[in-house]
Formats: sequence, structure tokens, C-alpha cells
Amino acid sequence: MRTNHVRTAVVTGLREYARTPVLLALLVVAPAYLVGLFGYAAPDTPVPVDTPGGGRTVVPLADVLTILGVVLVAAMVGGLVGLFVVQSATAADGRLVVAGFPPASILLARGTILTMAAAATVGISMAVAVNVFTPVSALGLAMAGLLTALIYGAVGVVVGTQVDQLAGVWVLLFAPLLDIVLYQNPLATETTVVATLLPGHATMRIAVGAGVGSGVDWAAVATAVTYLVALTAVAVGLYSRST
Repeated sequence: MRTNHVRTAVVTGLREYARTPVLLALLVVAPAYLVGLFGYAAPDTPVPVDTPGGGRTVVPLADVLTILGVVLVAAMVGGLVGLFVVQSATAADGRLVVAGFPPASILLARGTILTMAAAATVGISMAVAVNVFTPVSALGLAMAGLLTALIYGAVGVVVGTQVDQLAGVWVLLFAPLLDIVLYQNPLATETTVVATLLPGHATMRIAVGAGVGSGVDWAAVATAVTYLVALTAVAVGLYSRST
């Protein structure tokens, strides 16, 4: 694997993103709008929330919805970026392999682009979130957002290898809503078995603990990283086969 191959593939991918206004809007406008809407429009009504390792506590509704917004927008943007990566780059990457680029270099380049997009989304989300409330651990909340974006980025790659772009967009818009808002909602009084199996379970625990709980739940971090590694392995296998 050569560094210049990776750099060339990354630069090419970033140029492609720059020519796609929808992707730029996803990375910049969507995080600021959604997190800001959840944080500023919600009332400060006290609500009970179960926190990892900290029992049940009462916090303003706006704080809870801001945390929810950070994780939700990370999932949505990460998934859609993963989808666009695989949908737009499959044919081009196949030609790069024929031209002599090592497959590992191309995979690393695509992973780098996805990570950069995830970091940008989380950075903008956190910039808005910390103006709404003061989390117990801003770094922990940012970690939850980044892990969510990367996990759903891998989901987006998997979905993109199985369906076309239009169907993939619908899947990656509704899946985070069902996962994060319905099954992982911190206002819920119980957690179903289905919720524990979904991509957002561990990262939402990290976010709630870091936002209004006792700090970062490191057991949940380990679970999220394991989930990410497993999904990434599946995504790499399917992407490699498609190119």
C-alpha cells in the first residue's frame, strides 16, 4: 500500500464531494439545523431520564432532545455519506484497481473520507449543542456522535451494495429515526430486547451518560467499538466484492 495512492484517492473523493451540493448541505446545514431545532425549540420542562450507572435523574427536556439530536443527525449523515461513497465510487474504484491501485489503498481512502465527514458533522453538532446546555462530558458526547456516524457509515456502505441510491436514501433516513428516536429514546421507561440489538443502543448510552449522567460509560464504548469493527468487516467484504 502506497501513501501516494491513498492521498490521490482521498483528494479525488473530496473533489467529488465538493461538486455535490447535497452532500455539503448534509455535512453543514443538517447538523446545525436539527440540533439547534431540538435544543432551542424544546421547552425546559423537567423530565425523568434513566442514566447509565447513575439511576433516574430529572433534567430539562431541551437537554435531552439536544443529546438525541446529536446522535440522530450523526446516524443520518453517517449513513447517507456511506451510501454515497459506495454508490458513487464503485465503478471508479474498480477502474483504479485495474490501473494498479492496491485495493487496501482504496479502502483506506474511502474510510478516511467517511471519517472526515463524520468528524465534520459531529464538530458542527457539538458547536451548536454546547450553546444549548453544558454536558457533563463534552468529549464523551462528541465520542458518542462520532461512533454513531461511523457505525451508520458502515451500515450505509452495506445498504449501498444491496440496493440502488433512491431506495438506500429512504432506508438510511427511516432506520435512524426508528433506532434512535423510537427504540433508544432516553425518555422511555424500559428498553426492549430489539433496542439492545440495534446500532444506536450503545452510542445512545454513551451520549446520555456523557450529557446528563455521571460521565462516559466505558462499557458502552467497548460495545460500540465492537459493533463498529464487526459492521466494518462486513462492509469491507461487500465493498471489495462490488469493486
